[in-house]
Amino acid sequence: MAADFAGETALLYARYRRDLPADQTRALVEHLGLRADDVVVDLGCGTGQLAVPVREHCAGVLALDPEPGMLAGLRAGDVPGILCVLGTDRDLPELRRRLTDRVGVGAVLIGNALHWMDEPAALAGCADLLRPGGRIAVITQGPPMWLGPAAWQQSVRQVLERFFGPVSATCGSDSAALQLRVGTLEELGLDVQVATWRAEHDVDADWVIGHLGSALPAGALQVRTPGGPADAVGTALDQHAGPLVEAVTTTAVIARRPTKAA
Repeated sequence: MAADFAGETALLYARYRRDLPADQTRALVEHLGLRADDVVVDLGCGTGQLAVPVREHCAGVLALDPEPGMLAGLRAGDVPGILCVLGTDRDLPELRRRLTDRVGVGAVLIGNALHWMDEPAALAGCADLLRPGGRIAVITQGPPMWLGPAAWQQSVRQVLERFFGPVSATCGSDSAALQLRVGTLEELGLDVQVATWRAEHDVDADWVIGHLGSALPAGALQVRTPGGPADAVGTALDQHAGPLVEAVTTTAVIARRPTKAA
């Protein structure tokens, strides 16, 4: 599944994509070793699921995204100290040239977005932005809701496959993607560690449908169409008694720039 991230999709993204939980944010910030005067770059920031919770732990966040609708959703939160910039991973070399008054940024965050980029080039560009001791954090949350093991998630997957064909996108949250990223970062001369955190979230049909809408092109779920995909998802979920619980594992690949050349 793939989204165009504009218009209605961006609105759904802002509403149905969770910010990094507070306890996980504190753990991430500790791993990042952020200083009070650090600037953080959030590459592929979406509507701020990382930028907003991390903001209070640094001097400011430079949030980049190629979709104006996503940046509009982030701006709507009116969080001081977050600068929204229309840009992509291809703009990282120019960004580095513009940071002439700094030795580098404290951290570059990439949350659930690296799989949309040229991964080796993006990670190399991120490494060039770092101050000595600065870190890159590639963060994924998985499995994607449509690939989860719970019975209700399997029902959702069956509905999606009936309407859209095979559903297999891991959004870069699988172990193979993890190992490739670790290897790429180590080849850049960075010190790499992996941290994981787990959380469980109660969800309902409205949230499930909204979340799916944020991962599909606008209108794909045909929300107002009887018998359409959204209607079918709701009917499938009605067959499951008790609360619907989504288990989500957050994985952070954290790569540190050495303070001195080897």
